[in-house]
Amino acid sequence: MIALWAVLGIGLALAFELALGRFAPAATHYVAVMTLPLTTYALRTSQRSSMVVGCASGLLQDFWVEPRLFGLNGLVKTILGWALGGIGARFDLNNFWGRFASGASVHLVDEGLQMMLRRMFGDAVVPVGLGALAIRGVAGGLLTAGVLSIVGKFGTSRRPARQKARRG
Repeated sequence: MIALWAVLGIGLALAFELALGRFAPAATHYVAVMTLPLTTYALRTSQRSSMVVGCASGLLQDFWVEPRLFGLNGLVKTILGWALGGIGARFDLNNFWGRFASGASVHLVDEGLQMMLRRMFGDAVVPVGLGALAIRGVAGGLLTAGVLSIVGKFGTSRRPARQKARRG
């Protein structure tokens, strides 16, 4: 059932990303919709599943949206899934501010990692202004918090840790 939700989430995010690129191409510079399945799975399930969902959504994004450096988004989103999945397992981020901070930081770190890897591969890199980064962070945080509040009505969150048996 988890795999079905992952496929559905990645498919909806890809469709929304393609529609956004067609009808409002300037908005794609500020919102990375393909990170939403990644953040959803990183905050709600295990670190391993968030890495798989991140890799799949990144590779689909590479195939459909940015085919020049195939695998770049897959690598970046796998790293982000590992990092956010680990942080989400250790801290309770299932409230508005935790979701907002997670979404904003994932969008900003995604931009930074992509810029660093593009420069490393010799691709032309255009510096991003602070205003654009601020808009990207706020938009990503609000979008992540909104999507997770909607998804929270349908599914269950991360299972609580097992408590140690009391000796007594």
